[in-house]
Amino acid sequence: MQMSAVDKVQRDGADAIAIPRADVDNNVDLARDQSFLWYDVRAISLGLVLLCSLVFFYHLGVPALFEPTEGRNAEIAREILLTHDWVTPHNNFLPVLDKPIFFYWLIAFCYKLFGVSEWSARLPSALAGFGSVVLIYLFARKFLGYWEALWSVLILITSVEFFALSRIVIFDMLLCFFITFSLCCFYGGRNSDSRVKKRVFYLLMYAAMGAAALVKGPIGLVLPGMVIFFFLPLVKKWSLLREMDLFLGMIVIVTIVAPWYIWVEIRNPGYLSYYLCEENVSRFLTPHFHRGGPWYYFLVVLAAGLLPWTFLFPSVIRGKLKKPVDEITLFLILWTVMPFLFFSFSNTKLSHYILPIYPPLAVLTGAAVASSLKNTLKKNNWPLALPAFNLFLASCIVVAAVYRPELLPHSLQGSVREALREVPGFLIFGMLLAMFWLVLATTWRRLAIGQGSLYVLCCGGFALYFLFVQPIVRLIALNSSSKVLAQKSSSLIHSDDQIVITIPIFPACRFI
Repeated sequence: MQMSAVDKVQRDGADAIAIPRADVDNNVDLARDQSFLWYDVRAISLGLVLLCSLVFFYHLGVPALFEPTEGRNAEIAREILLTHDWVTPHNNFLPVLDKPIFFYWLIAFCYKLFGVSEWSARLPSALAGFGSVVLIYLFARKFLGYWEALWSVLILITSVEFFALSRIVIFDMLLCFFITFSLCCFYGGRNSDSRVKKRVFYLLMYAAMGAAALVKGPIGLVLPGMVIFFFLPLVKKWSLLREMDLFLGMIVIVTIVAPWYIWVEIRNPGYLSYYLCEENVSRFLTPHFHRGGPWYYFLVVLAAGLLPWTFLFPSVIRGKLKKPVDEITLFLILWTVMPFLFFSFSNTKLSHYILPIYPPLAVLTGAAVASSLKNTLKKNNWPLALPAFNLFLASCIVVAAVYRPELLPHSLQGSVREALREVPGFLIFGMLLAMFWLVLATTWRRLAIGQGSLYVLCCGGFALYFLFVQPIVRLIALNSSSKVLAQKSSSLIHSDDQIVITIPIFPACRFI
């Protein structure tokens, strides 16, 4: 016999308040979940907020800038303030026209607010990562449910590549935010009943696509455009084309994108021809940039980048194949597959190119985890064993690095060895935490621990793991940066000296 919400309140006492139904359309009835007391929800929310704060902002500026990418991007933004040129990016005071300028604007703006530092340079990426997490939470909460949203967020912020790219000075996290924003707005508009809400959603979608194009060029339009283009015929909703106000949308995109592109073309004649042909078409169609890879390149990147959740893929795919694909699942699959295929066919392949597919993958995986844990008839605890497996894997890597450093890339051998000497308790801590999680994963149902408590424990475990990893990251960054050289050289440099930079590792020196 099913217990009603009123019975539950009477049973648990006056300070246990049942949470009302959250979303009738999604068939989410939180009052039926006996673990959803008001203090559970508060603890879960607090745990998630603390974990997100750690992941995106804790010790953000402590590691030195990694060379050459972070040093170059941070220096270009710094030279905007020195040259007062907000149109043409410069590196070493020479024009650099391989990327649009919007990302550099944000870093320069952070410099003006908080001063020139590693923390300021990384802040736009961290805020973009945090914004992507908020969007995914709202999207999954609206169209799937509360637990699906919570697990989706946890999976996203603890995936190795998403976590790493949210803490470095790189374009792709900001691009990921705007693509996520545009596609969430599209699906929100498609499922809105009010004509006014539809128009607002679609206008926001076009604005986000325009901003994405100002971050990294035409790819900001191509990726969300591909997903929408293939979604419409598959759901047979051609009427959406009329609802989307395509003409008005083009005006919005051109209004956002055109001013800077026209301005920079006037300042640097021939820029548009070079940028569109060389930096986009040639990069995609030819091996001119010598950054190619085999057809399975991004499969390897994805397998490593989604750790520790990669091992859920077989179960997620098997679960989706067992039942008909609904509309939201189809949308998430297209959001994942289309950018993946697009970059797989490119002749230039870099690991961070597929970052925009991590949000939909997190939602698909989060829905599978939530479904497994909510079904009390299944004695299937595999989601809870993943944090333990992650720590066990990390411990094995540490052991290999200690006893077989020659297995690591040559450039990392010295840095990792020195870092591990600085953190001798890391291995023991990881193994103990892994053992704790394994016990928890096999006994939580018998101990009558609610899913809310389990979620908070997972957040806490990942937070501790993150804190123990930080010293290693700091030391590796210091050994791969030119900061030490800059600090030693600063005492020899006088205010009237002129410094000539001839190699790309020196831009980070100017933070001293």
